[in-house]
Amino acid sequence: MKQIIGQQSKWSLILLVFVIGSLAANAQEGNVAATLVGKVVDNSGNPVAYTNIGLEGTYYGTASNAEGEFELKIPEEFKEYQIFFSAVGFKNKTLPVSQLFGKEFALVRLEAQSYSIDDIDINAQSKVLLRILRTASENIHKNFQDGLFTMVCDYSWKKIAEGKSKKRDATVEITDKNGYEAPSKLDAYQNRNYRFSNVKKNFESYSLYDGNTNLDELLNLDFARSASSILNPSLLNSYILSMEEEPTYKGVSTWLVGFKQLAPTFEGTGDFYANQFEGKIYINKNNYAVMRIECWVSAPKQNQLGRGLAISADNNNFITDVAYDFSVNYNNKGVEDLSLNKTYKKDGVEIKESTKLIVKSAIAENNTITSRDYFEGK
Repeated sequence: MKQIIGQQSKWSLILLVFVIGSLAANAQEGNVAATLVGKVVDNSGNPVAYTNIGLEGTYYGTASNAEGEFELKIPEEFKEYQIFFSAVGFKNKTLPVSQLFGKEFALVRLEAQSYSIDDIDINAQSKVLLRILRTASENIHKNFQDGLFTMVCDYSWKKIAEGKSKKRDATVEITDKNGYEAPSKLDAYQNRNYRFSNVKKNFESYSLYDGNTNLDELLNLDFARSASSILNPSLLNSYILSMEEEPTYKGVSTWLVGFKQLAPTFEGTGDFYANQFEGKIYINKNNYAVMRIECWVSAPKQNQLGRGLAISADNNNFITDVAYDFSVNYNNKGVEDLSLNKTYKKDGVEIKESTKLIVKSAIAENNTITSRDYFEGK
């Protein structure tokens, strides 16, 4: 199995201070020897996004943008220094600053670097994967729809117990007031509302549980919108990470990163009682966009109204022996579809339940929905 990482992990340690360096460089505009303007590309001429660029031995630096372009002011006292270029998946490159002086536009080519997993230092590997996931999280607002938009979706739900099945199909309209502009759990809860229409089902809803659509539970699996679980940078150290492979997914080169929590937490899984949580995430190499998330979870028990709800001490009406998997696909607007497949027991009876939401259209429009149809409506 192949895996691509940067050759020297030490530069990732100063990534957080590059911004400080850039500000300091701007403060020296009165003593600038040159302003370097250019673009970082690979051997095929494709841009290398978010390359770390800096002067060796200093905190002066910047990063290339999504198109590989960069600009860096060089103070007079550093004009004899070396400038380095470091990006995940490429060999580091170091050049004398003077070599780039006098060029109206510098084109810097980086060479791809591949390693066998057996040759990789585990600590270095972990730092690279952390960096990929942090960057993916930081770029959610750039890669997906921001501002008000409405999604029109096909919804389907099915439950099988003792050979009998219940089915529900419907149209769901979801209005997102902020989109992916400032992703967080609170923002998603406050600014996403929905309503059901065209409901078709083969049963009558005589109880709270039969009428529950599970749509909230499904939308909570959109980790990009809520910046939660594996897309919450503050939780990354609680996961074991591995580079599974580097597949082409939907025609795009990706990193496929595996993740697992040995001691599952509510913050890390979204499940109040999870005792097993692992999955995979596909990330676009070009712009760090999240493309797909897959997860496998188990829990000894669960609230019937959702995996994120606790069970009160006096509540005996819950499900047990829960095992489920879910997947979320994304396009350039945001979530494309979500699916959740669950098996569990209720009063000793084994039940299979599946819910799916497919986004048919997502357009920016002021069709604001101000509440949530927790139940299926009329």
